Amino acid sequence: MEPLSGHRLLSTLDLDEGQQFASNIWERSRSIVTGGKFGLRWNQVDADKISLSYIEHDCQVDLKAHGPLSDHFRIFFQRGGSIGHLVDGRPFVSHNGNVLAHSPGSDLRLTITPFQLLLLSMDGGFVRRAMEQRFRKLPAYRDWLGELPQSANLAALRSMTSWLAAELERPGSPLAVAGKPRMHAERLLLSLAIECLTEAAPGTSEAAEDISRTQVRLAEQWIDANMTDTIGVEEVAAAVGVGVRCLQMSFRRVHACTPQEFITRRRLETARQMLLSADADATVTAIAMTMGFFELGRFSQRYRQHFGEMPSATLARGRD
Repeated sequence: MEPLSGHRLLSTLDLDEGQQFASNIWERSRSIVTGGKFGLRWNQVDADKISLSYIEHDCQVDLKAHGPLSDHFRIFFQRGGSIGHLVDGRPFVSHNGNVLAHSPGSDLRLTITPFQLLLLSMDGGFVRRAMEQRFRKLPAYRDWLGELPQSANLAALRSMTSWLAAELERPGSPLAVAGKPRMHAERLLLSLAIECLTEAAPGTSEAAEDISRTQVRLAEQWIDANMTDTIGVEEVAAAVGVGVRCLQMSFRRVHACTPQEFITRRRLETARQMLLSADADATVTAIAMTMGFFELGRFSQRYRQHFGEMPSATLARGRD
């Protein structure tokens, strides 16, 4: 099934219409067909701070753009074909074996062949604030952002993006409509993307410093008070008034885990309390989704590792 098929923005065989649509994304852009018959299909779902798009292109096109129109960072997950990227004079090629990122304000030349891709667009202000919480000094994005380094975070981001694109179309999915489960999914996707950008940052970047145990305790208290909200490490750091890298280093020192892992543990504990006090209509799936766990099998596995029993057993015991 075509990803995001129920959210089609454009389907056209007309080059002028396709170019007009592209001008909503890249200003001062011009497309020239260099081979084949033009065809473009674009599906998209918009959330608070991200947009997720599935794009199919049928021919060879040379696209030149002088600075993106909107303030968004964009991550390219190629599913078929390839795109040549000339970003402020630096050449890259996106294909299904790598992941590329663009920053706002970059001049682009795209050499497009027939392709299929998922495109993740993220609010520029959010990304910059999140990166500023991790680094005291960071070179201009246009000077270093491009192909993202292979890592566990990048593999998780690719997997989560593909899963979300499919889940948004699945009948009956809590993510198919706007609400807290979709907000949790968006927040997780943003957190993974920021970690991937952090890993790509050049070695000349100045990381933030460690923080005190008192500030770690304040972070714990804030997490507990906001447990059911769609929070990430950026919100925790901002609430305590420290940088994300500081918070991460200090949590590893104090708790031997990252802040995100600490949040996950707390959410598991909250889910357990909800299961023990659930009413007759409650389900494991609904409670898991409320706490930001979207894959029931993975939630059950984590829950059993943490508490020594399946969540369904806890729910049954609570009702008894």
